[in-house]
Amino acid sequence: MLLRLISAISLMVFALLMISGMQTELAIYRSLIVFLILFAGIYLTIFFINIIRESSGHHSTSPPASVSSTTFSTRNSAKPVEKQEKSEQ
Repeated sequence: MLLRLISAISLMVFALLMISGMQTELAIYRSLIVFLILFAGIYLTIFFINIIRESSGHHSTSPPASVSSTTFSTRNSAKPVEKQEKSEQ
């Protein structure tokens, strides 16, 4: 989604540069620079947000990406929990 947005912005910059009468090579160069700057900004923002989340102790409740949906873990299997009642004396 973000990559589409960045691509659309850089294409709009390219179109505006071409409409303004700039040479094709220079318009491509400038729109590529815009794309790279926006991509680096979004990438670094996501990277730093993840660092802040990890350092503050908030962990995601979703399973890790390396676990496929077809593998089953016995660690999280549902087991009945028996409550121990306190005997009143």
